[in-house]
Amino acid sequence: MQELSWDDLKVLLACSRHGSTRMAAAALGVSNSTIARRLEILEAALEGRLFDRTPDGLLATALCEELLPIAKTVEDTISDGQLRLTGRDGLLAGKLKISIADFPPVNTLLFEQLNEFSKNYPRIQLDVKTSNENVDLARREADFAIRGLKVGQRPPKDIVGVRLGLLTIGLYVHRQLLEDARLGKRELNFIDTSEVLPSDLPTHKDLGISIKHSVDGAIARLDAVANQMGVAALPCVSCAGLKNLVRLPNTDRVPYRHIWVLHHKDLRQSARVRALFKHLLELENSWPATWG
Repeated sequence: MQELSWDDLKVLLACSRHGSTRMAAAALGVSNSTIARRLEILEAALEGRLFDRTPDGLLATALCEELLPIAKTVEDTISDGQLRLTGRDGLLAGKLKISIADFPPVNTLLFEQLNEFSKNYPRIQLDVKTSNENVDLARREADFAIRGLKVGQRPPKDIVGVRLGLLTIGLYVHRQLLEDARLGKRELNFIDTSEVLPSDLPTHKDLGISIKHSVDGAIARLDAVANQMGVAALPCVSCAGLKNLVRLPNTDRVPYRHIWVLHHKDLRQSARVRALFKHLLELENSWPATWG
């Protein structure tokens, strides 16, 4: 049997975590055919099957279960080493990986700040990726994460984080739909969501209106309200400046999330990490009052 490499173990871990070669390929940044081929080669070398291929995805076999703790130990060792080496980096040069959520209003403000940082530190390369999924800062999936946490929620103990600003949420409706409802021309309905909303926000029962549609995702709900499909809960920042959307009369906006800048504690000694962290904290002073 050939010796296992870290590349082999990465494929094993990715397939186990994501349950398909396609999703594993996306996580590792390679093609689906590459993952499938490397998995076949690895199984041939081990002379055993690592995953059962089922309609529901890849299911780990007993052989795979034996190898997973070994792969995880190697991964943790490599990640720890990378964090320590990066933490000792005193150069204001190199790459910084930043993960941001898919939220245009906040990202516009964020990129203004990143542009200024790039001018001040031209030798630092910014690698920005957009995702609404959680990123593992301990595994160096990103050096920084800009994320919204629920009011009162704190980051994990091994993560350094500072709140940049508050986002509020309210119930919004299109002006024309609201006027038509007042005149009895159309019924005013509620757009529901499976997302957990603040308890202080009125529900459809509180408003005395019925649910007709359900839309998940703040951006999608904004489009639904803009197209006069009903009343929906929306971050106030998304509706600022949109003249056709108004907050439902007799309702207030309520605290929704704080936007945090986060990085792993082991990166505190990195000069470029400290430089960007300090620069991003300036957003706290320029946070628009209408967002909170």
